[in-house]
Amino acid sequence: MRIADIRPGQMVSGTYVIASPDVRTSRTGDPYLRVTLRDKDRDSIDALYFSVPPELAAAVDAGQTYTVEGRAEEFRGRVNVKLSRMERSAVQWDATALLPQGERDPATLRASIAAAADSIGNAQVQAVVKAVLSQSEVSERLETWPAAKGRHHAWVGGLAEHTVEMLQLAERVTETFPELDRDLVVAGVILHDLGKVVELDVTSEFSYTPAGNLEGHMVHGVQLLDAAVAEVKCDAETAMLLRHLVLSHQGTREFAAVVEPMIPEAIALHFIDQLSSQVRPALEDVNAAKARGIGGATVRGATTLRQLYVRAAGDEGARSSR
Repeated sequence: MRIADIRPGQMVSGTYVIASPDVRTSRTGDPYLRVTLRDKDRDSIDALYFSVPPELAAAVDAGQTYTVEGRAEEFRGRVNVKLSRMERSAVQWDATALLPQGERDPATLRASIAAAADSIGNAQVQAVVKAVLSQSEVSERLETWPAAKGRHHAWVGGLAEHTVEMLQLAERVTETFPELDRDLVVAGVILHDLGKVVELDVTSEFSYTPAGNLEGHMVHGVQLLDAAVAEVKCDAETAMLLRHLVLSHQGTREFAAVVEPMIPEAIALHFIDQLSSQVRPALEDVNAAKARGIGGATVRGATTLRQLYVRAAGDEGARSSR
C-alpha cells in the first residue's frame, strides 16, 4: 500500500523501511514503539505500536524492512498508523536509496553556490569562502547532505537547496538595503550551515553524529572557517566578522545562537535563514495536505509543527506577476 494513498479510517497493510525507531512509555506506564514508515516512493508516515512485544521492540532497527498491518488514524490534523502487526521481511530494501530526495538538480545547485562565491568582490572574503568550499568534507558532501535531520530541507541535497534559496533572497535584500555589505551577506549565506556536513550523518536515515550532538554545526562551521582563514592568511577583522555571521545566524541564544547578531549583515542573514527554513516546510505541509484531499480546513503541519490553513481548491487566487 502506497503511503500517499493512506487515509484516516483505512486498514493499512504493506512493506516499508523503518526509520527512527523509538521505544517510549505511555501515560499508563506501558512501553510502545514509535517508528516512521517509508515506502518505495520515498513517502513517509509515523506509526505507533502499543503493547508491542518486548522482543520485537528490541529487534527493530533503522533501515530494516518490515511488513506491517494496522489502521490509519488522524490526530491533531496528522495521519498516522496504529500498528497491530510487524514482521521483518525476508527481502531487505536499500534504505539509503529511499531517503527523501530534493527536486532540484544537485549539480546545478552547486554551480549556483560557486557562482555566488565568484561574485564576491572582496578578495579576502572570496578567498576564504572558496577555501571552505574546497575542503574535502564540504566538497564531497555539499550536493548530497540534508540541511536538517527533520523539519526544513530534510532530504538528500537539502543543504545545497536551502543555501541557494537563501542566496536568491539575499540578492533581493541587498538590493532593497544597498547600505548592507553584500559580500558579507553572501558569504554568510554560503558559510552559515556548512558545519552540518560534520553535524549530520547520512546512512539509512538522517542522524546526528556524536560530534553533532556534543558540539553542533556552528562550532563545526567555525572550525571549517578558521582552517580557511589560516590557509588564505585573512586579516583578523574580516575573520572576526565572518565568524560572527556563522555564530549568530540563529538569532537568539534561546534558539542556540552562540551570540546574537550585532551587525546589520548578521541581522539580515538571520531573517533570510528564517524565510527559507520556515516558509519551505510550511509549503511542504500544505502540499502534503492537499495531496490527501484536504481543503478549506486547518491541519497541524508535520514538519512545521504548527496549525496551517489549507485553502480549498480554486481559492488560491491569481498569483502576482511582479
